[in-house]
Amino acid sequence: MGLNVDVQNLGYQIRKDKQVLTDMTLTIASGDFVAVLGENGAGKTTLLDLILGFRKPTEGILKVENERPYRDNWQTRQKIAYLSEKVDIPGDWTAGEFLKFNEYFYTHYSHEIETKYLKLFRVNRADRLGNMSAGEIRRVQIVAALSIEPDLIVVDEITAVLDIVGRRHFMSLLKDLNQETKCTIVLATNILEDLANNVTHVMLLRKGKVKTFEPLGTFLGGSDQAVFSQKVADLLEEDL
Repeated sequence: MGLNVDVQNLGYQIRKDKQVLTDMTLTIASGDFVAVLGENGAGKTTLLDLILGFRKPTEGILKVENERPYRDNWQTRQKIAYLSEKVDIPGDWTAGEFLKFNEYFYTHYSHEIETKYLKLFRVNRADRLGNMSAGEIRRVQIVAALSIEPDLIVVDEITAVLDIVGRRHFMSLLKDLNQETKCTIVLATNILEDLANNVTHVMLLRKGKVKTFEPLGTFLGGSDQAVFSQKVADLLEEDL
C-alpha cells in the first residue's frame, strides 16, 4: 500500500526576498502516481526535498503518513525510495558494492527483486561505477531503490539521462508497481514523453505556486492524450 502526503498552507523561504514555495495545500493520496511539472526554478525539487525531510517547512505543515518528515522517522523512511540525479556515488565502487551498501539500511530489501531488475536494466554487478555513463549509473540507482519494495517512490529529474530503452523500461515499471502494489509515486520531470500513459495525476508548479493539481482525466478534459505536452506548455505560458 502507498503512503499519503498531506500538505497544508505550505511555504518555503530561503531568504527574506526569496520565497520558493507559497501557500500550497493539497493531498497526494495512497496509490496516486503524480507527475510534478514546471519550469526550472518552479519549486519541484524543493517540494520533493520537503517530502523527504531534507528541508523543514518555513510555513505550514507537510506530513507523510501523519509524520513530519524532517523529524527523521526512520520507520517511515524505510518505506520510501528516492531517485535523484543529485546523488553522488563513489566511482571506485562496483555496482554490486553500491547495492550491498544500500541493502544495509532496509530491512525489507529483496534479493529476488534485485536480480530481476539487474536483468531488466542490464546492470552488471562487477562493473565499476566510475566507468559508467550518467544513464548507466541511474540504472544502478533504480535497481537499488526499487529492490526495497517501497510504499512511496520519489523521483527527481533522472529520466533526462536515461536512454530511450531505459526510460521506457523505467516508466513501464513505475506504472506496473503503482497498479499492482498501490504504491504512491511522485515524479518530478521535464521529460513529458509517455507521462500521459502512466500517471494518475498532474501537478503544475509556476513560480512556487500550484497552478494545477488534478486527475489526469480532468486535466485532459476529454482530449486525446496526444495533446498532453501541448496543454502543459500552454498552461505554463499563461500568467498566474
